[in-house]
Amino acid sequence: MIGITHMDLRRSDLGLLVSLDALLTERSVTAAARRLGISQPALSAQLARLRDLMGDEILVGNAHGMVATPRAQALQAPLHALLADMSDLIFAETDFDPATGNRHFHIAATDVSLAVILPSVLNTICAEAPGIRITTGSLDHDDMVTAAETGKLDLVITAATRMPQGFQTTRLLTAPNCVIWRQGHPRLTGAITLDQFCDLSQLNVTPVEGSFQGPIDQILTAMGRKRRISASISSYVLAPALVRATDFVAVLPEIILRFDGTGLVSSPLPFAQDPPAISLGWHPRFRNDRAHHWLRQLIIDTCRRLERQAGGSPS
Repeated sequence: MIGITHMDLRRSDLGLLVSLDALLTERSVTAAARRLGISQPALSAQLARLRDLMGDEILVGNAHGMVATPRAQALQAPLHALLADMSDLIFAETDFDPATGNRHFHIAATDVSLAVILPSVLNTICAEAPGIRITTGSLDHDDMVTAAETGKLDLVITAATRMPQGFQTTRLLTAPNCVIWRQGHPRLTGAITLDQFCDLSQLNVTPVEGSFQGPIDQILTAMGRKRRISASISSYVLAPALVRATDFVAVLPEIILRFDGTGLVSSPLPFAQDPPAISLGWHPRFRNDRAHHWLRQLIIDTCRRLERQAGGSPS
């Protein structure tokens, strides 16, 4: 293994390698200690042992925090891969008991996916798996594959077309869209027409921050049409409030109106669109992780139940 072939393994233990992995990931003794669930002085003592064993400073402080030495930087990737393989080897076949399990999972998803799925999932976790902790984040990782490989990301919930390459996936829901506008809109009294849709100012809602293009625009381009987008936001949950306060129209998943439809009018799209599919994705390294499999199945079962409640067309 790169970087530790000359380490006296009789003076080391697996815990030191786990600590080294956390230190190289966080580049901060404080953050790494929090990640490991130990005190900062305890981790500082382990860092001192690692420096002695390796004959290298490993991390060096500067004005912006800590940076890895060249030797430590070269060691980071193979060390993390080795620890992941060891974890799979040791724990892949062990049972997972939700009642006593203790894991932390990070889920990246759009806010509408979290709003729809997370309440039921969290209720089940609180009742059946009190040791499981969930954090969530947006789909803004520069490289979600790397984030998953380094333990910073467990699951992705997003449109099937935006799933990271190489992830294993399963379909969760279909997400049919509709057009919404405020009650009392000066130019809309019934179902919106294609001409009105293209002419009225629109609020574009997309996970891609700052984008003024999307699947809807591809459909319109194929029809020789174009819509007029005046503003673009990345929050689906915020969109209803903005539409209520303006004369914008917006394309949103129908499910939004179940949670926040007050003061809004909806209409089917004035053109055909296959309902987008929302999928659950994970890195192949989690394939045999029993706790990971339990959480995936909980999310899948939650979505199947939502789909049945909606008569087969939720988002």
